[in-house]
Amino acid sequence: MDEIPKDKNERKPQNRIFQVVGVVLFLLAVVLGWQFLEQKSIAESEKSEKESVKAELRELLAEYKKLDSDNAQLNSELRGKQAQIAEMLLELEKMDKQSKEQIWMLANYKRESKTLRRLLKTYLHEIDSLGKTITVLEIEKSAVESNLNREKARTQELSIEKDDLSEKVAMGAKFKLYGLTTVGLRFKGGGREKTETRARKVDKIKTCFTISANDLAKPGERNIYIRVAGENGDVFPKDRDSSKVFIFEDKELVYSARRVLNYQNQEVNVCLYFQKFPFEAQRYSIDIFADGVQIGESTIKLE
Repeated sequence: MDEIPKDKNERKPQNRIFQVVGVVLFLLAVVLGWQFLEQKSIAESEKSEKESVKAELRELLAEYKKLDSDNAQLNSELRGKQAQIAEMLLELEKMDKQSKEQIWMLANYKRESKTLRRLLKTYLHEIDSLGKTITVLEIEKSAVESNLNREKARTQELSIEKDDLSEKVAMGAKFKLYGLTTVGLRFKGGGREKTETRARKVDKIKTCFTISANDLAKPGERNIYIRVAGENGDVFPKDRDSSKVFIFEDKELVYSARRVLNYQNQEVNVCLYFQKFPFEAQRYSIDIFADGVQIGESTIKLE
């Protein structure tokens, strides 16, 4: 039998070792390649997720900035949420390496973004409700102001009507005269009166009239005044006795004669006398007053 060469027999184990090492290296390369690709895929996935969260937060920040309300407390809450989102974005910008803490932060921010999104809807609803409430209040305010204006107008109308009524009542309560006459008198024996037109013969001027019945007039005693004046306008008596005055339009006027009348809303005849010595030949005017108003006037000419 031929002998196998010694060097050839020694190579066989060495070849098997090389083969095993080659297989191991190949498998190691496969495993490392797979881990590299997996890590790359994870990194890309995390990067994509990070960008997605950042995009979501930017969108949320823009939407929160659009919100505005007339409620001070609500506006303060909105500004707080804007600051929170801005801080989260800043923290995400700092994330440049993978770590368990950063992975946790990314997951937490995703949850926070969803919470903020729900809050955004709540704030939108609240602002919408406030807007509707304000609109309703403005409508109610407008209605109240409209009603108030109508009431003011109605009050003014009633005030005018009241003033008109008061004026009509006052006018209705005013004494109404008829049958007004003024004559000169000369007294004869026994106190008999005789009409006289000659000034030097006249003893008194007599003014008579009838006051109509009037249910609107206040019953009771009244002062009836006459003022007798000459052609030059001087009112008699000329001495202007300070006790012989009455009030007319907030002024004191001297009267020539007065009579106290107990008026009971019934028709009544009234006469007043004025005496002067001597009477002069001229025209005399007689103005009649009662209740602070002028109720009649008359004239007489003495020759």
